[in-house]
Amino acid sequence: MDDPPAAARPARRRRHRARPGATAVTRPDPARLEADLVAAALDGAEWPELLAQLAGAVGRSVRLLDMTGNLLAASEPTDADPAGQAARGSTAVAMAALLVGPALGPPLSDALGRADAPVVCRDGWRGHGDPVRMGNRYLGALLVEAAAGEGTDACAWRLAAVAGTALAIVAVRREAHAAALARRVDVVIDDIRHGAIRPAAEFVRVAESFGLDVCIPHAGVALRYMGTDPDAWVAAWGSIGFPVLREGERAWTLLSGDVPAELARLCGHLAYQLGSSPAVLAAAGPAVPGDPADPAETAASFRSADAVLALLRTSHERAPDQERTTLLFDELGLERLLLGVPAARLRAFAERVLAGLDPGGVDLLSAYLETDGTLDAVADRLDTQPAKLRRRLPTLVDGLTNADPTTARLTTLHAAALAHHLTTAATPDP
Repeated sequence: MDDPPAAARPARRRRHRARPGATAVTRPDPARLEADLVAAALDGAEWPELLAQLAGAVGRSVRLLDMTGNLLAASEPTDADPAGQAARGSTAVAMAALLVGPALGPPLSDALGRADAPVVCRDGWRGHGDPVRMGNRYLGALLVEAAAGEGTDACAWRLAAVAGTALAIVAVRREAHAAALARRVDVVIDDIRHGAIRPAAEFVRVAESFGLDVCIPHAGVALRYMGTDPDAWVAAWGSIGFPVLREGERAWTLLSGDVPAELARLCGHLAYQLGSSPAVLAAAGPAVPGDPADPAETAASFRSADAVLALLRTSHERAPDQERTTLLFDELGLERLLLGVPAARLRAFAERVLAGLDPGGVDLLSAYLETDGTLDAVADRLDTQPAKLRRRLPTLVDGLTNADPTTARLTTLHAAALAHHLTTAATPDP
């Protein structure tokens, strides 16, 4: 029997042999994959989950790198060790070539071999990819694993390219979370300042969650920017590494351990960032033992820090204390006792003892009491000529002591002058 004509013979189905070790992959429709990824992102999936889903679709592992080549996420299990994470990233040069390529246009990009040259990560992993955009800026680059000796898998890349929207959704959510966390830091520091977090166990838990240790000696710290560049003041806190509450030119934080050393370190950092040491005044309240933790004591330390800062600011405005920019509660003398007295009582005490003395007279009295009382010493403290005080100083002292400057009377006058300075310093700025 003759063979049927070729046209009449049934067409033979061509069989494609899979490469040794290759796994057959049924690749989904790109539009359906994009919809699934977006839905997962909106449901709260993070980058690793999305990349694992994407890797299952394209049949190859996938990595997401940031603009500098650092690993953001990977479809394969991620090493928790920071060194392992770094090894899975790329070099900034390789990332720059990938990111700049699209701006060069197809002719130049192809001429540079961008389409065939994979990005090689530090651990040897190789991948082809493209930038992932978030509106008018880059998130980073999405890479699909490149098999040895092979170029870009066009089909795999078409599938990977649809992941950009889902990845951007997660990035926006992460940025919003970071902003919310920053706002919560402000709220937490403010709550700690006012003793609003109770009981003690909750106080300790919340503080620890923000990197604050209130179970060891610690103190509230108040700072004030005296410069004229608010943007520099904000930028100076960018790399500080612990929670801070800022309100205009003022700031508060909590320091633990060796508070004087930590405060000196903080002020040194701010001085370096601002380029001027006198630009910031800083004060620390009394140290709180922390064992047991007591929210009320910590709040009291912050209140004292505010008062000490106000006192420092007042003294900083008078010579010769211009160079002093930090003051600790423990460095105070009689002021330590007066800080525990309500402001209204202090004010009434000062007005009664000083008999309506004007501010200039109070400064003159303070200079007399804080020096050896000689005309030259008082004039030097006030940065004025002795001749200008030759008549006024004896008249003021005799009038306040009834020409009998006993130790008890001078101590009372000293306390009244300090009370005046404390209540004046504590008056809110207009």
